[in-house]
Formats: sequence, C-alpha cells, structure tokens
Amino acid sequence: MIVPFMNFHGQCEEAVLYYQSIFKFKDPFFLKYAMASPVLFAIPEDYGHKVMFTEFTIAQQKVFACDVYPGVMSHRGQSVSLNVIHESLEDIQCWFDALSKDGQIGMPIQATNWAPQYGSCTDKFGIVWHFSWNH
Repeated sequence: MIVPFMNFHGQCEEAVLYYQSIFKFKDPFFLKYAMASPVLFAIPEDYGHKVMFTEFTIAQQKVFACDVYPGVMSHRGQSVSLNVIHESLEDIQCWFDALSKDGQIGMPIQATNWAPQYGSCTDKFGIVWHFSWNH
C-alpha cells in the first residue's frame, strides 16, 4: 500500500483541521514532537508543539501528515511524499537501501513511537520515501 504523506512547515495541525472541516473525517490524533522518545533525536525547544505525525482518511484514502523537522530539506509547495507500508521488513530494507544509495537517508530504518520499524530517504530525483513495516 502507498499512502500520500503531506509535509508542512509549522502549519500541519491548522491544515489538517481545515481539511477536516471540508471532508468531515473523524478527529485526528496529533503526535507532537515533544511526545517523541528523546532517544531517536533531539527536538528543539520551540518545536515540541509541532506535529510529528497524524493520519486521516479522505474518500477511503488514508493520508499521513506532519510538520517537517527543522533542518530536513523540504520546499513549500513540493510537500507530498510517498509512504510505503508493507508486511515484509526484508523488502522494505531492500527498497530503502536501493533508493537511498544515490540519495540521502532521512532516518535509518528503526523502531519508533509510531511504527515497529520506520525509515525515510530522499532518492536521487528528490522524491521523499517513507517506509513503514506493517507486520
């Protein structure tokens, strides 16, 4: 399954609530950066209230969203990435390794607060890929 992933620059919660008013989906849960395990990465003090992850459904299509972590390359208007959710961790690791080989690793595949295994990378064409293991 491939899920669109929308990246925002500090307005994720506002944007998702706006979309909710239009598409009438149920109230989303917002995982904030301050809620994340500090073992994964340091969080700037002024960024703790920003959205690390949320998901919602529009017309039977799951959509993920977040506020881009400071320092991660992202340009306003070019803020949709692809999230591959798959049951084979071996496949995920293989795809991640191939796409990041000539690209850039955002986060190595590892256990997170939101997925048993997750990783992200940008391929050589500038497309951001997220990988989530759905065991």
